[in-house]
Amino acid sequence: MLPRNTKYWISALGALLLTLGACGRRQQKGVFLDPAFGPLIPPDTKLLAGIRLDKIRETPLYKKLDGQFDLNRRLNLFAERTGLDARKDTWQLLLVWNGTRALVMARGKFSVADGEPSFKELGGEHLRYKDYSVIGTPETSVFFLNPSVGIAGRRSDLENFIDHRAEYSNVPSSLQAGLNELPYSDQLWLVSNGTIPERALAGPDTTGAKSLLSNLVGYVQGAQLGLHVDQGIDFGGSVDCTSTEGAQRVRDAIKGVVGLARLRTPDNQMEMLKLYDTVRVNQDGSKVTLSASVAPDLVDPLLKMLVQLLPR
Repeated sequence: MLPRNTKYWISALGALLLTLGACGRRQQKGVFLDPAFGPLIPPDTKLLAGIRLDKIRETPLYKKLDGQFDLNRRLNLFAERTGLDARKDTWQLLLVWNGTRALVMARGKFSVADGEPSFKELGGEHLRYKDYSVIGTPETSVFFLNPSVGIAGRRSDLENFIDHRAEYSNVPSSLQAGLNELPYSDQLWLVSNGTIPERALAGPDTTGAKSLLSNLVGYVQGAQLGLHVDQGIDFGGSVDCTSTEGAQRVRDAIKGVVGLARLRTPDNQMEMLKLYDTVRVNQDGSKVTLSASVAPDLVDPLLKMLVQLLPR
């Protein structure tokens, strides 16, 4: 079972990627993964999701995010509590998931006067496990592998990582193949070599989307999806399916989700129809390709919609 916060961010990132869903982007291939992360990825990893915070902070869109989500105040508060300024100290985040255990890795500059951020006001304990100080609670803890790499997750998962770290050497080849397909400049990306777990579709289906997406279970065997952020947002990627028939079902399910979103668009968000019109879903044998583009004039309406969807 995943930590509550980790499960939320997996769901949020997946929902954003599927909703925005530009394969036509002619750019250098091979999305950037910080070399420090490569030797830390367990061989049983099924999903990697990265965020290049340093590059996102350079974009015009970042100022809009600050305005909609009050980022500056929130990051100030985080810095006061932890001694870690995410606006300059953290360069890249990486989610690593094997279907059961999830870890969030951070690359940046984490050393302070006493050798590591304190996290005192966040509560929890400072425990020594082998050569590392693990800070936090059994549900959510963090430790610093060195002054530039921090790793967070359940305490038991961190201990498991430390126990087996010597067995890790590089990104699993199937995931590396997915990374190689995405443009280098994507700042948010996800690659997976696993199927969609049925438990991801459990619970109430208030929108009908889960019913449509249930067609994907058993037919998806991998995906590579990426976002490039500038003044607007470009999305592109593909889903690997088990067969041509499976790809047809996946294609139809994704088109159904987009169609359902159009039907449920409120009268005060009709400009979002322009976004849905840019979504392209195509099939090439056993692969389904996705693309979409958010023009600069649609960014504000999209952010307002996301503000309403996210929990307080």
